[in-house]
Amino acid sequence: MTVSRRRFLEVAACAAPGALAGGRWLSNSSGAPAGGPCCVLIDAGADCVLPESLRGFRRGLDAAGVPSESLTVQRLSELIASGASPRGGVVFVPGGALQSASVAAALRALADRGATVVYESGAAYADSGDFAKERHLLQKHFGVPVDAPIDLWDSSLKSDSAPYVHYHWPRRVIVRDFSRMIPVSRAQHAFATIDRIPAAERVRLGAGEFIFLGSPLGPHLNIDDREALALMKAFVS
Repeated sequence: MTVSRRRFLEVAACAAPGALAGGRWLSNSSGAPAGGPCCVLIDAGADCVLPESLRGFRRGLDAAGVPSESLTVQRLSELIASGASPRGGVVFVPGGALQSASVAAALRALADRGATVVYESGAAYADSGDFAKERHLLQKHFGVPVDAPIDLWDSSLKSDSAPYVHYHWPRRVIVRDFSRMIPVSRAQHAFATIDRIPAAERVRLGAGEFIFLGSPLGPHLNIDDREALALMKAFVS
């Protein structure tokens, strides 16, 4: 039986959104560090097609007691353009459908300057034009080639039950899928699979790293899934 994303979300709890903050995690071009949290949550605004995923990462970071703050993509671009640089740490971009070359360039700059950028794609739930834009930007800015989205719960598939995402890095966990995924093609450093199909990729860029998640994790954080929370904490640690 095909289960819609809307039906799946009927069981999801809603977390109150956190307030947007400034760029305390950044240091300016003079190199003087600024105090602040070790994680940053990027709100992609209109390009966040899975708002429940954004809520889930906020909920997960709070539950794990991880210091964090939120930035809009507009504020992120302004900070990068001003020459601000990250002190390191992890940057989460939940549920996005990457549409802007300037946003892609800002995320690439973060990785080049030492951050670990964890990009969770929601483009499997966007229209075909938006997916095509993300596909182009992922390849151009991060060297991550992806294939067209797969409907994992299609009734024509042989599997009798919903597939699971098997992660073997940064720790071994099994997390339930979220009905659709974006497979990584020609994966070089895949660290998660669904039925042996690469679902996540990590790429070293400059002094940092870009991590692509083709299967959403945030919605599971939004319903306090223990395996999803363990994986998120492993990304941070």
